[in-house]
Amino acid sequence: MDYLDYQFVDSEDFVNTYDEVPLWSASFGLLLLKHLELKANQTILDIGSGTGFPLFELAERVGNSCKLFGLDPWKNANLRAQEKIKNYGISNTTLIESSAENLPFEDQSLDLIVSNLGINNFDDPDLVYKECHRVLKTSGKLVITTNLHGHWKELYEIWYQTLHQIGNESYFKMIENEEAHRRNLAGVYQLFTNNGFQITKAVEDSFTMKFLDGSAFLNHHFIQLGWLTGWISLFPKAELQMIFAKFESNLTQYAKQNGGLNLTVPMAYIAGEKL
Repeated sequence: MDYLDYQFVDSEDFVNTYDEVPLWSASFGLLLLKHLELKANQTILDIGSGTGFPLFELAERVGNSCKLFGLDPWKNANLRAQEKIKNYGISNTTLIESSAENLPFEDQSLDLIVSNLGINNFDDPDLVYKECHRVLKTSGKLVITTNLHGHWKELYEIWYQTLHQIGNESYFKMIENEEAHRRNLAGVYQLFTNNGFQITKAVEDSFTMKFLDGSAFLNHHFIQLGWLTGWISLFPKAELQMIFAKFESNLTQYAKQNGGLNLTVPMAYIAGEKL
């Protein structure tokens, strides 16, 4: 159970191997690119552009009549993305190291804002939506992709099963809170409508992540990066070995009974127009 010792250490060397993240975000990014209306002569912002996906794909699909900006506070990701701009020969895109909670743009200066799994990661998404509304022109579009409530529903059922088996139902609420921070579609709509947007298009879809067993899942580098640290923080250190041993065993048992550890990821493409 070496995964219980996992710690994230950021560096330029690490980010140079971090491009595996599209294995997670690609399904969402392709959903965005599939449904996004492409227009000439637009000024476009990608919030949470990271190492450049889907920013650079969008930049090349719309061409040089459009001006694009990628915004992300992660310094090393921006350094990696800048290398891609150089190597790809992209001339219509500028990177900005900043947070979306205080967008460095004038009022009514952008035509389109996109965010692929970006805005849903903020502690105060309403603030980000308000900022998007401020900098968009009237009738400008905010387009996001996001995962929805029900994300990995199979896994969370195994969490509840595990806690019940070890007699720690008192921890149910912590898992419920961790699961519930993802909004349902109505909740995402509310973020748009509460902040001056009308929904113009919404598409729901899903995909499945499949693992051989619980050990493979818990030792996967991206699971450790994105989820494991949060789960570990929920429980007393003295109980971690016992809790995760049972959790791992239950994940593996589920995988044996179901032809793999198959985890459902519901997702949505949502576009809103500034009123």
